[in-house]
Amino acid sequence: MEKSSFFKKYTTVAERKLLNRFTVFPDLGTEVADFLIMMMQSDPTQMGVLNEKVKMKEKEGDDLSENFSVLITRGAINPSLIDNLLFLVNRLDDVIDRSYYLSREIKRMNLDYLKSNGNLGSVLKPPYQMFVHMLTAGKDALASLKGMLSESDLSKVSEFKKKIEIIEEAVDDLKDSVLDETYKNADKMNYIVFNHVTSMVHKIDDMVDDCEDAADLILSIYESLTG
Repeated sequence: MEKSSFFKKYTTVAERKLLNRFTVFPDLGTEVADFLIMMMQSDPTQMGVLNEKVKMKEKEGDDLSENFSVLITRGAINPSLIDNLLFLVNRLDDVIDRSYYLSREIKRMNLDYLKSNGNLGSVLKPPYQMFVHMLTAGKDALASLKGMLSESDLSKVSEFKKKIEIIEEAVDDLKDSVLDETYKNADKMNYIVFNHVTSMVHKIDDMVDDCEDAADLILSIYESLTG
């Protein structure tokens, strides 16, 4: 019994430390969200530079995901938690991956397409403003995720999760609003602009959905550690 209790305590400590190290992902996600907001609000000449910054962060996220996956499968981790921990790493990394997709879309639209179709740029201002609101809400979700990963009190972890659920619902409402307005004004857009707006809004919504999925996994892992 003593050996079993010791092993359970040891693995619990190891897993808590590992979860705390995962906070690097919300930090990266917040950085790239700031870059995306800057891309939609700054001079187009800066978009190439900002896109490269997001690309570097995406590569950093991929490297971290690979390293953590190796650590999980080869470390002193409770076997019953390995799958959830691996899923969690993937969800956290997905936020960064989606950000890189968004940065490339913004760059292509503003640096490549609008150079010769600048008259269409005005129709992008309203959805871009909404995208900034959605990304700002996404940053709040990432901050709550970081709180969950840093917290040891299960009740506080649950409170952070509830905040993320509320944020996800608000972002979902913003997404629907963007889609409603986009369809109402579809006659002012060509297919390329219409597709750009709809793909962007879905991808940003997916980022916040990833945060909620990650929150579900974190809570499940904590409940296993305290059960």
